[in-house]
Amino acid sequence: MRKIFFLALFLLTIQTGYSQQIIFRQPSSYVRGFIANDTTQLSSVNYKLFRLYFKDNSYTASHLADVMLELDVAYSKILSVLEIQTYSNGIYLLAVDSKEEMQKLMGYKIKGGAAQGHDFVFFVYNQKIRPQFKHEIFHLISFEVWGHTNYRLLDEGGATYTDNFCFYENPMYSINAYYLHQKMFYPFNNLIYNFDECAKKNDVIAYIQSAGIFKYLYEKYGIAKMKDLWLKGFEKFSEIYGFSVEQLETDWLNFIKTIPIPPDFDINKLKEGCG
Repeated sequence: MRKIFFLALFLLTIQTGYSQQIIFRQPSSYVRGFIANDTTQLSSVNYKLFRLYFKDNSYTASHLADVMLELDVAYSKILSVLEIQTYSNGIYLLAVDSKEEMQKLMGYKIKGGAAQGHDFVFFVYNQKIRPQFKHEIFHLISFEVWGHTNYRLLDEGGATYTDNFCFYENPMYSINAYYLHQKMFYPFNNLIYNFDECAKKNDVIAYIQSAGIFKYLYEKYGIAKMKDLWLKGFEKFSEIYGFSVEQLETDWLNFIKTIPIPPDFDINKLKEGCG
């Protein structure tokens, strides 16, 4: 017997462990194409804000307690970064065991992704790849509460900053210190206006550098200015911050020069990203 349960109503409200009303909006046709696909037998469980779909014999199925713990940690961190108290929209999660399975499912050999506006996250979870919930769920919730940003530097930089994991202490700065020493950085204008082209050349550098820029602006100048930049864009940067993007680049590079490179740094650890 299939264990998928479908929503019959446009809105289904349930009481959850987060002591709030969670609203699962009816899944879009895009989402139904994955969670209601007759060719794939899936089980599902509800956990607080989340509805998780997975195969019975999957790694996720045998590690549900770990998944739930990671979801709690992610939810708390995202609320903290966005400076909101709660979030009410239910989120659909689809787990697969490998990047190869992800490629068959989504068409891309990636570790995870988020469909903004669809309340949907898909992710790989196995012994070597952690579920990157803080990163992917940030994409969904920031879109709903801050709005859409036209700048991938901010969207991906904010998600990577929120995840804040990449093998080393203070990774968003310490890894950038290594990149600066090796002259591996992208010019700021390239990241701002051609992020995807930079990521095609080296996605780890593009994401980590963007996260370092996001962290610097967010922690030095505050969330209000970041939210303004998020919505208004870099064309309004000088108006928002009182100095130019060129000055930001100079200041940021000078700051990164002060950050020590981890003594045991091994660039090979980052070949597959941040775990």
